[in-house]
Amino acid sequence: MEGSASYLEQLESALEKRSQWLESTQIPRLKETLASFDSLFEGAMAMLIRKGLLREDPYNYEQAFTEIVIPSDAPLPEFENSDEVSYRLAAFRRQIKYVSTELAFDLQSLGLARLKKISALVLFINWLDFGEGSSSSTTRAFARVFMKVRMSPDTMASQILKDCEIQIVKTVRQIRGLVAELIAFHRESWKAEIRRKVLTRYPPAAADGHVRKEEALRAMRHGFGQSMEGKPWYPALAEELLEEENAEEGAARKQKLLASLAVIEPVKVEIAAPPEGRAILMDAVRILCRPHEELATALAILEENERLLTESRGSGGGWLKRLLGVGASPRAAERTYKVQYSEPGVPLPKTETIDFTSFLAETRKKASLLAALSSGTGPAYRRLSDTGEEQLAAFLDKELNEVLLIHRRLGSLNTLFQARSAQEKRTSRGIKVELLTIKNSIVNANRKRHEHSDKG
Repeated sequence: MEGSASYLEQLESALEKRSQWLESTQIPRLKETLASFDSLFEGAMAMLIRKGLLREDPYNYEQAFTEIVIPSDAPLPEFENSDEVSYRLAAFRRQIKYVSTELAFDLQSLGLARLKKISALVLFINWLDFGEGSSSSTTRAFARVFMKVRMSPDTMASQILKDCEIQIVKTVRQIRGLVAELIAFHRESWKAEIRRKVLTRYPPAAADGHVRKEEALRAMRHGFGQSMEGKPWYPALAEELLEEENAEEGAARKQKLLASLAVIEPVKVEIAAPPEGRAILMDAVRILCRPHEELATALAILEENERLLTESRGSGGGWLKRLLGVGASPRAAERTYKVQYSEPGVPLPKTETIDFTSFLAETRKKASLLAALSSGTGPAYRRLSDTGEEQLAAFLDKELNEVLLIHRRLGSLNTLFQARSAQEKRTSRGIKVELLTIKNSIVNANRKRHEHSDKG
């Protein structure tokens, strides 16, 4: 074991430098990438829940976690139980939220066992083998639901999920790469500690320099128990260490290991302009924000039409109350409307009950956000422009989904109010122009989003 002390000194120096780099650069990147993964998956789930293909877990409640728990992936019944799939996905979402927002992110907290759990959790839905042929029963069931929308005639929803899938796969690969770097560091740190605390006191070689592998491992294990009590023992890593110390190519192995731990300083590129990908995403955000005035106008028109219909309720009698779908004796605060809407490829219309008061508040809030971002100068815009590219893409996906839902509900309410006005032989304003403007912005922003995905 000639030169072991010199090698140990080089190894510990390399590990120290790499630990500083991991703490300052890679661990924050991992946390940010996990947050992006959470946002992307939530966007996909929101679309599938809105389509009625999955549902929120009825037993979902706030839970306090102290460790990562991988949800069950046991075989599902032959006839798929959609409630069980929804329950598993809800448990998965809670775990991802816990990891991305509550888990301690530092080198000491992210040990080997926890890193392996993070890797397993991210691939609970196996996006790298996504489809009905996956070996994971939960992945197969989720893929079946996901592809119903991806392959549907609803081109806008299909494109949104396609972009979401592309970004999730990209994000999963980044997470796995970052986790692999941290795992490699901990493996070499464990071996370095064995060298420092065990091999210096219990050298595995006999006087003639030869010893059987089994005897060497037993000697190392004995020394480990004496010097590192309470620490986990990794037989495979112990064998690696012996090969580095005793094999003929041990010197080459050591040099290769030191090279793998070296921190390569990034080349500074003096380019002030943001990357093209971010520029495309910001352009998509600006396009989506353009119709903020049309949103406000559409709400005002719908409120006016509702007021006119409500005023006529007294003279119209009970038939109008039934027509309005608000019940036999509604209170003034109850402004709920049952509307129908169609989806491409679905023969029968779907029904939804809209709380008009809540819808007005939420849509005004959305219009206010879009107005703030459309200015291109305010605090909200500056915060967004400083956001990382992956988080910016996730933000855009979320906004596209929410504006798409608002557009659908505006159209449904407009159709309902116009039909009721016609039955009363009254004249009312419609919001066809506003709806068209909003839809064009959604389509054009989504086209930009797709352009960004193609470049990625």
